[in-house]
Amino acid sequence: MAKVNDDTFASLVADDVKNKILPEQREILMNQDNWDRWKRALLSLVENLNEQIEEINNHCALDTARFKALGRDGKKLIEESERVYKQRRLKIERFKHHVDRRLDQVMKMIETGELINANPWDMVDFYRRAISTHRSFMNKFDLEATAIDTALWESLDSKWKFDSITADNLQ
Repeated sequence: MAKVNDDTFASLVADDVKNKILPEQREILMNQDNWDRWKRALLSLVENLNEQIEEINNHCALDTARFKALGRDGKKLIEESERVYKQRRLKIERFKHHVDRRLDQVMKMIETGELINANPWDMVDFYRRAISTHRSFMNKFDLEATAIDTALWESLDSKWKFDSITADNLQ
């Protein structure tokens, strides 16, 4: 396996959180020799994101104070700058949430010594195939579908029908 420099590794870790890496790149992360490095890169990323959020908050506070000095004319500027800063902060916080989740997974992996499923879409595909196979078996063996079966199949089309299931329509 090729040795990856620290900047490339950090970029790889960030791309992994975004689910934008190739299987060969994921293998680099999954190599047990890189687990602690992966953890350190995630901790560094969390620290960087926290600093960005703090910087945004500071800039927002400075802009608010500066625009307040403008009186009524500054009110609109305050609202607009707060909206922009809020959008930027939310974007970073959303990404940080995913980084924190990945960090939890890597920490668990280090503690247990067991590999994690680093790509959540693998599980989505697995469950899609399972539900489709369930439907095909029901058809193949000419079994009558229950309301639960139908609701499960509807979930493949992003429709949530489980709330409509009652004891009456299960019979």
